[in-house]
Amino acid sequence: MLRRLLPFFTVLVLTLAAAFSSAHAQSVRWSPDSGTLAANQLSELNLVFDDCEPKDTLTIPAVPNLSISPQPNRSESNSFTVINGKASRTRTVTLTFRVRPTGTDPINIPSFKVETDKGAQLIGSASFTIGNATVGQSSISLESVAQSRFTLPPDSLWVGEVFPLTYSLNVARRYFYQLGSEPDWNSAPLSVEPWTKPELLETTVNNEARVSILYKTRAYAKSPGTFPLHNVTQLVNLATGSSSFSVFARANLEQFSITSQPASLTVKPLPLPAPVGFNGAVGQFKLTSQLVPATATVGEPVTWTLTLEGTGNWPDIPGLPARSVSKDFRIVQPQAKRVNKNDALYEASITEDIVLIPSKPGTYTLGPVTYTFFNPGTGVYEILKTQPATLTVSAGATPPASSSGHPATVTPASSDLNLKLPTSTDAVSAPGGSIPRDPLPPGGSVLTPLSRPALLGALLSAILLPLAVWTVLALRRARVTDPGLSRREAHIRLADTLRQLSASDLDLNLSSSSGRVIALVQRWQADTAILWGFTQAVPTADSFTQSPSAQDPAVAAAWAELWLDADRTLYGATPLPAGWLDRAHQALTARRAPTFSPVQLFHPRNLFPFFVTALLLSLFTLPPSVIAAASPEAASAAYNKGDFAAATTAWTDALKVDSTDWTAHHNLALALIQQNRANEAAGHAVAAFVQQPQNPSVRWHLDYVLKTAGVTPVALKPFLSDAPVATLARLASPARWQFLLISSAWLTGLALALGLYGAYQKRPRRWLSGSLLAVSLIIGTAAGLSLNAYGPLADSRAVMVVTSTTLRSIPTELDTPQKSTPLSIGVIATTDKTLLGWTRLSFPDGQTGWTRTETLVPLW
Repeated sequence: MLRRLLPFFTVLVLTLAAAFSSAHAQSVRWSPDSGTLAANQLSELNLVFDDCEPKDTLTIPAVPNLSISPQPNRSESNSFTVINGKASRTRTVTLTFRVRPTGTDPINIPSFKVETDKGAQLIGSASFTIGNATVGQSSISLESVAQSRFTLPPDSLWVGEVFPLTYSLNVARRYFYQLGSEPDWNSAPLSVEPWTKPELLETTVNNEARVSILYKTRAYAKSPGTFPLHNVTQLVNLATGSSSFSVFARANLEQFSITSQPASLTVKPLPLPAPVGFNGAVGQFKLTSQLVPATATVGEPVTWTLTLEGTGNWPDIPGLPARSVSKDFRIVQPQAKRVNKNDALYEASITEDIVLIPSKPGTYTLGPVTYTFFNPGTGVYEILKTQPATLTVSAGATPPASSSGHPATVTPASSDLNLKLPTSTDAVSAPGGSIPRDPLPPGGSVLTPLSRPALLGALLSAILLPLAVWTVLALRRARVTDPGLSRREAHIRLADTLRQLSASDLDLNLSSSSGRVIALVQRWQADTAILWGFTQAVPTADSFTQSPSAQDPAVAAAWAELWLDADRTLYGATPLPAGWLDRAHQALTARRAPTFSPVQLFHPRNLFPFFVTALLLSLFTLPPSVIAAASPEAASAAYNKGDFAAATTAWTDALKVDSTDWTAHHNLALALIQQNRANEAAGHAVAAFVQQPQNPSVRWHLDYVLKTAGVTPVALKPFLSDAPVATLARLASPARWQFLLISSAWLTGLALALGLYGAYQKRPRRWLSGSLLAVSLIIGTAAGLSLNAYGPLADSRAVMVVTSTTLRSIPTELDTPQKSTPLSIGVIATTDKTLLGWTRLSFPDGQTGWTRTETLVPLW
């Protein structure tokens, strides 16, 4: 018996030992930790955790020439072994990383420590040599299957010369499955247009079908020299075989990274010396001049239009040349407008209109106007010259005052009274306009715009005022129009009548037919008919039992008997029988009058005045209070002493305390422009303008700073003209317009409430409610149009890009497979997330992306 049980106890002991023992110590290692990796080919490396697992998110040290996926795949396994009677259990966690060598040099992953649930563990180093990538299980090299390269002009180029640039990817047709990504290329130091849509071509090379995918663009270099272009990398999925030979066979796919072949570009400097008037334009251009009308009277405006168009380095062209006219003209400053042809970056036109108002009669010659540019096709500087235009001015009935004699050179200068923002084509050449003005004294903080949900909630809450008025008025009308009101009043009068009949001075008259008793009995019958809702002109005792409201036959019979007794008294001169009053009291108690139901206020006859105005209701809520900002006196003192760096630091610190201190934004822009940091200054100048657009100094400096930086945010384009909406919007900040919009909503609610009150009381004050409604609509329309003109500038999360950077899909600068696109200076966007020095931007078209926080300037 013992021998039979011995195997059972042995297995039991081994099982228990396995449950509470572990035969291996904790360790972390690479698998494999050596070998060969294929260049530009995705491979897998495993990081194996024995009897432990990572405690936090694992970060692999950056390794030169090796791209490592940030998110590994995780797997876990458990094993149980018995060796020499000793049981052990092992738990293994494996993190699989996808890696891609980007060069041919050997790869060495250094050792590093990682925190696990069993303490810190040291991971040993791993070393790999780099070999040529092969396709599938064959020995065919990747280079023979897929290549990519640039196609450049055969000759050297001039600085600023726009040239065609083609990137082509060539793949063997029998291996090509699909593209794995768009081309990833750092275009610096070139200025380039976006890639066109890829073109697919099929060719035959050495009796092998091949697929060529072409991407085209145009570019130009801003500086001379010979420099290599950055390589383009693109992922391609290749079919390396099949999983089986059945009808359900699937292609075996492998993803490879194709790197373009090296290419370099030689750029020649422009010939020296450059002629006077040359402003950096390189390309082919056309200059036209137009004067409308050719004849005018004194005081009549004349428009002189100058247009430059063509193909060239438009991002570096500052603007049109200045024009000179007689001092006999009053001049409305020009506003240059740039239009890109079909959204092309290097095909555009600049049109500048100036309005001339003659103050004296005579014949004047306008022009000619000259424009100097470099033609890369001929290799020489060329001058465009317009034909002079003749303007004949005749005397008017009431000529305006003569000119004040100010300089008559027309340049894109700003005005203290009417801001006209520049485009990147503007130039600053007006006398006295080449240096900034003095800083402004502290002006405190301003209102911050409400978010869209808060503004919508504020507008919708205006319904409370007319809704409250409507509720009270509708309830009053419901009580008046209640069909049970007359029956309730009749019930009250019946009780009073019975009290009078039972009064002491009438007790003896009940047995008689005195006039007092007859009158009370007649009143009792009249109110009884109302209480029961009789429609007959002369009700009878049968009316009670036949009434639709007679729910209790006993009650109806009691009232019928009382009615007969009353008829005998009134028409038969018979005294009221003894006990009639007691029976009448009991019957009245049993017959209750209908009660009032508040639900009746929803009856159409009670709601009608509300329905007339219900669709016009809106709302108002008070904006946040204004908090005064601290006065940065030290910053002003440092600026006046010429210590612009100290002034910059002081005003930056002031903005950290209160980002809506518009004078701090304004003065910081001045300090930055003094240090030639025009791009950053532009961001703070825009912030000052958005927060205080009605200040003349703010508008003047915004004009000055944007011209110096050579940028114009797209969101500011509505303010580039003297259109009525733009002029109106500049009268107040977006937060103020929101305040007025909400105020108009409450004014509308008040007008509707007054109209409702008048409708219910039948004493309408249409002139008062109509006037309030008209005023509210005017204010609301002005506020709505102005907020629409500000667009994204009215968002409290708005920021401006002040440093050329890259918009990335994920917040990292590591060499990871991700989409990215250049982000230029002057772009306005809104922020929705931040992460460790990164900020995510959101654009109106729904696109989002991450960029470094220090490249942005918040506008609020």
